Amino acid sequence: MSSRMETRRRHRVLALMLAAVVVGLVVVEPFPKGKVLFSLTSTHGVDAGDLPAFALLVIAVGLAIKR
Repeated sequence: MSSRMETRRRHRVLALMLAAVVVGLVVVEPFPKGKVLFSLTSTHGVDAGDLPAFALLVIAVGLAIKR
């Protein structure tokens, strides 16, 4: 395997691991609920405690599509 392919593979594996962490953060919700930023329904939405998970998701997507 070339060095470039190995780097791309490492980035994708890291992105998958970060995505798994994001799912865990969303399910477990270890951060305190904060101000509601976006309401999906009357009982569901995105609050300030969800922001760390979204930040990791953005990093994971960046690593997955990095060339």
